[in-house]
Amino acid sequence: MSHYTHIETDAEWRAYCSRVGERGVVAVAMDIEGEFNLHVYGERFCLLQLYDGHEQVVVDPTTVSASLIGELLEDESIGKITYDSASDRVLLAKTHGITVRAIVDLRPAVELLEFAKQDLKSVIEETIGGTDSGSKKRFQQYNWTRRPIDPGAIEYALQDVYHLFAVRDVLFERLAAAGLMDAYVQENRKRQERVPDVNRKPGVFRSGRHKRLTRDQKHEFERLYDIRERHAKELDLPPNTVVANDDLFALAAGAITPDQIRGNRRLPDATLRRIKSDMGR
Repeated sequence: MSHYTHIETDAEWRAYCSRVGERGVVAVAMDIEGEFNLHVYGERFCLLQLYDGHEQVVVDPTTVSASLIGELLEDESIGKITYDSASDRVLLAKTHGITVRAIVDLRPAVELLEFAKQDLKSVIEETIGGTDSGSKKRFQQYNWTRRPIDPGAIEYALQDVYHLFAVRDVLFERLAAAGLMDAYVQENRKRQERVPDVNRKPGVFRSGRHKRLTRDQKHEFERLYDIRERHAKELDLPPNTVVANDDLFALAAGAITPDQIRGNRRLPDATLRRIKSDMGR
């Protein structure tokens, strides 16, 4: 088990930031864990993992003030080494209004170097060798809203962030050798300049299935979607659990009636009847 500091209060966070200042830290490796309508309703920032080259920390954003976390993440004097930061930037901006600055995203480096496999696990193996402790598969779909967090899940969350400094060094050496460092700097800057799209339509509205609906069917789909969202939020359940996307599309296309909506074991019968009634109006 890794040695780490678990930060759960504003006072503990301030103490950590003081240590960062005392150590003269100019860069931290960073990752976050979030919830994306998999276990509960909505998107949530659930855990922040940092490694400053000296100390590993996990920060609970449900108990530490977002404004305090934002002070460090928005500090341009401290680089944030990440891997493929796009979705993390959107989640932090959407849920807490945090704009992460001074990002050193290693994904563009991997793309420029044309790695055959570009997932982080493969990149770690390609650059510094295998380091996987074997616990990853168990926690790939972990419910990060749970408290207390399973110690094994914390170990899993810290694995990748701990290695980002070493991965960065190898990638930068290879970029320099290939004459690609300037191209990386430009691409890294370009990605950070993109404003996080916090109002982007959900995936179902951008899918091929939605595009194939007629105009009237799209209006009906939106009506049904809004009803499902309202019930999912009240129940604090993932929308696709309340009414499956397949059923929403079938309803909008007239292929099934509301009475044919399939139930889910997490839904009480009375709740399902109410949803069917609302969608049938």
